[in-house]
Amino acid sequence: MNCAECRENLVACLEGLLEAEQSRQCQAHLQGCEACRTEYVAINRLQERLTAHGRVAAEVSLVEPVMRVLHHKQIEPERTTLMNLLFKSRWGFGLGAAATTAAVILIIALAAPKAQAKAADVLARGAKAVAKLTSIHLRGQLRTLPADNFSYIDANSAFYPIELWKQFPPEPKWRIDKPGRVIVMDGLQTVMYIKPAKEAVKLPQPTSSAFDTDWLHRIANLSDTINNELRLAQTQGWKLDLAEETAADGRLKSIVTVHAKCGLPEDDYARNKFFHDADTRRVYRFDAQSERLEAVQIYLVRAGGEVQIFDLNQIEYDQPIDPSVWQLDLPADVSWYKEPEKLPDNEKYTAMTAEQAARAFFEACAKEDWNEAGKFMSPVSKSVKDYLGGLQIVSLGQAFTSKSYGGRFVPYEIKFKSGKVQKHNLAVRNDNPAHRWQVDGGI
Repeated sequence: MNCAECRENLVACLEGLLEAEQSRQCQAHLQGCEACRTEYVAINRLQERLTAHGRVAAEVSLVEPVMRVLHHKQIEPERTTLMNLLFKSRWGFGLGAAATTAAVILIIALAAPKAQAKAADVLARGAKAVAKLTSIHLRGQLRTLPADNFSYIDANSAFYPIELWKQFPPEPKWRIDKPGRVIVMDGLQTVMYIKPAKEAVKLPQPTSSAFDTDWLHRIANLSDTINNELRLAQTQGWKLDLAEETAADGRLKSIVTVHAKCGLPEDDYARNKFFHDADTRRVYRFDAQSERLEAVQIYLVRAGGEVQIFDLNQIEYDQPIDPSVWQLDLPADVSWYKEPEKLPDNEKYTAMTAEQAARAFFEACAKEDWNEAGKFMSPVSKSVKDYLGGLQIVSLGQAFTSKSYGGRFVPYEIKFKSGKVQKHNLAVRNDNPAHRWQVDGGI
């Protein structure tokens, strides 16, 4: 379980709603990830505050249109915990969305200026406007590397297209594409394919999001955006702004800006590399008449100034989706990821430090001993063999950590067969059933 998946399940874990295996994976991740533990503690504290003030919040009418929805649905605060309403991660756009929106707005409004409450109200109305969607199609562009992680950002990169198709219950399906990487959840299973490496990984079950795609799903599920942005505005002091503008065609637009803070130190290695590890300014544009979301721009905020990293310029609601979208044709020679299993001499590997594991992996690649290399990496595809085979280790440094990552980074310098030299940091982690260090990135 990675950081994004863990954070999506924190509340369910806190309230004991996860299945046994999910709970085990979440707890294992929390043990090794300080950033997720910090958010877990913050949510726990907020739960205590909401429990203490639940009755007061339930009786205060600050956002009348949303409260009317609550009254109509006959929500009983004594029998439904505010925490469950606030953070339940898998509700749809009906009763759960309305109740969650109203509860969050109440908490925000009790503690924030009127402008914050008005911005929250625009988000709430936006969620209500898409309450009965059957499908959504998003098309935008992202500063990233074409085949890298879906949440990876690179302010110096060119823009590359990114696209999402989503079909809502009762038959949920989704697909996300970027030039070198694709994920398809066809209602039965979730498969990610990395095109240049011809590598794939399969989750044998449907998912609501996977492989660090939650940030894009939250835009597609506007209720998730409200749930996430307003929760963090309350727990971490994020600022919300509301503005209005008139478009060239005379139509009025409502613009909600969320000033998001990642909480990482300026010198943290992971800072500004992924969406959840960066300070961002997120601009949501709504049509004031239809109240529907029309566009999203996200800007990386850094010491040297802002740079736009994401532009969502096309949103299609309730359009038929071609069934072929849910099909993923893979090459016959695709290499599949396998979860590490315990070896006969597993203790030898679990006793290694991160530096020792990095050295053993690179030495195996140097000797082209792919059986040994496979104990540290899955899959060892043909592209990996062609890329790393016969390398020379120039140097290995001391491992270091990031507050947002559950593993360690090992600085390295290697020389390829071609003579090219590469310096980077090898990401390794051992929060898997075999507790062996596994290469997680950086090559």
